[in-house]
Amino acid sequence: MSSGFIGSDFVEKLKSANDIVSIISKHSGLRLEKKGKNYWACCPFHGENKPSFCINEYEQFYHCFGCGESGDVITFLRKYEGLDYVEAVRVLAESAGMQIPKFGDNQKYIKAKKNKERCLQILNLAKEFYKSNLYKSTAKPAQDYIKKRGLGKKALENFELGYSENSFNIVNFLKEKGFSEQDLKISGVCEISKAGKPYDFLTGRLIFPIVNSRDECIGFSGRDLKGSDMMKYKNSPSTPVFDKSKAIYAINLVKKFKQTQNIASLENIILVEGQFDVIAMHNAGFGNTVACLGTAITAEHIRELKRYSDVVTLCLDGDNAGQKATLRTIENLKNSDLTIKVVVLPDKVDPDDFLKKYGSSELQKLIDDAISPTEFKILYLKQNYDFSKPDEKSKFLKESLKIIANLNSVSEQEIYLTKIRQMTDLSMPIDVLRRDLQNEISRSKRNASPPISRYKGNQRKGEVQKYSQNSPAKQTGNKRAIEKAQTFITASCLHHKDYACISSQICEYITNPDYKKILTQILEKEKNNQKFLVATVFDLFDVENQKHIKDLIGFNFDIIENQKLYYDECLTMLINSSLEFKKSALSKQYSIEQDAEKRKQILNEISQIEKTIKVNEKETDN
Repeated sequence: MSSGFIGSDFVEKLKSANDIVSIISKHSGLRLEKKGKNYWACCPFHGENKPSFCINEYEQFYHCFGCGESGDVITFLRKYEGLDYVEAVRVLAESAGMQIPKFGDNQKYIKAKKNKERCLQILNLAKEFYKSNLYKSTAKPAQDYIKKRGLGKKALENFELGYSENSFNIVNFLKEKGFSEQDLKISGVCEISKAGKPYDFLTGRLIFPIVNSRDECIGFSGRDLKGSDMMKYKNSPSTPVFDKSKAIYAINLVKKFKQTQNIASLENIILVEGQFDVIAMHNAGFGNTVACLGTAITAEHIRELKRYSDVVTLCLDGDNAGQKATLRTIENLKNSDLTIKVVVLPDKVDPDDFLKKYGSSELQKLIDDAISPTEFKILYLKQNYDFSKPDEKSKFLKESLKIIANLNSVSEQEIYLTKIRQMTDLSMPIDVLRRDLQNEISRSKRNASPPISRYKGNQRKGEVQKYSQNSPAKQTGNKRAIEKAQTFITASCLHHKDYACISSQICEYITNPDYKKILTQILEKEKNNQKFLVATVFDLFDVENQKHIKDLIGFNFDIIENQKLYYDECLTMLINSSLEFKKSALSKQYSIEQDAEKRKQILNEISQIEKTIKVNEKETDN
């Protein structure tokens, strides 16, 4: 929905000047496939491996039939890039070479904007303060630790490491800069003690600034140096600018690395576990390395990674904990439309250790030889069985076939059948494994629950009956039926269906004020020989928080067998419902009317209404 203080005329021109297909393709890197009039891709807002994200180029909007996300070109930039409304408008204005007009006052937006800017200002000052601490004589614990980890001046500068020497210096420093205690709390730099005083909760820690892709410091991560704290790392709390589930450590440096390569997409992004692994990798020339902040990879992380590459190489620790973390990450990435590769490090070795012992050229070899997630799962599984025991070998075969059964490609299945046959040194023909695999696939299908699909062209059980079991024309007075009829008529007019003819009379039959607003604006546009685009709805409503509007935009017409007939029946029902309402009002009037002549007139009107209702129902039946 519009911010309310950027003119609607300008917004309409701005959206016309920015083709939504081009903008989504440019910012997301999605592989778009044109089918008919629309473009399809795997949704960038949720994990999936079958495209349900549809972009309507003519109507200039997108809708995901999987997760229900909808929006116009402004909405996409806001959600995908994490921008506010005005920032998204500015990006599009620059893209189209348009000048944003001066807009009026909007206190709510201005306050939120100032809070965000104040947070960023505080965080940037705090970052510089921590950095300056690192070179003081009081920072010996941090200096000794840095020396122990082998970090040079270049690494300290690139990653802007710092030090928190005590609980109150940062508080006093920022107060002197004019910030209140509340400001410090909101920014996440300080916590409030039980005594009500702000303090630096990262005291005594080595400080890693967390910087976003726009080079803004949005938070901090602090590494315990004494070994006395149960929490080795502490991160900033959630703030107006920081969310751990969205932030990626070193994404700003990866962006710069990509720019120096002058290419559309990096060959891959390397994902490691911790900050020191990231720093070690960058020092060794792997400038495409990032880490999540001690949290599982999320849909927001995936969206951000896709901006730089379609391939993610996992290079997590080689110990059992690291292998389990790799399995969890594979699971989180499985429907991401990203190609996943896995680097297998020696046991109890992390990337930093490996580089120190073997060097970057040897690590590059491991990256070049990275294996698939399926092979990694099988190798991990193999560690749990003793192949010298026939029953252990049999259990391994059974469990590994379950992994292979999840592969959709027969050729892939063949590759891994051959691998497990070699691993187990089986003398039996491979056809035996093929039969066992088919039995496992059949068993999985029998045990699986019937999938509920929301993809275009598929129908959920009962949906057709839900809409067409009884003629809407014969459900006059049924409140739910009236709501459905109004929804279908409005959706049909909004999506410019051939059978839907908009008129002022139809608008009168619609009682839902939001639907009436849409239909009235469509009618107004048509009177002026203009087209009302679906994208315009996003300027009229807060679609994200109004489910009935979102349902209109993503209405699945395929669930209705005869749309024209259903439309006519819906319209008849609304007309008859309107007549029934009028008839009820006349009946009440008749009951209190004393004049015989007027009572006769009322009865005639009621009789005429009843005849009209019957005629309407008969015409619908025919």
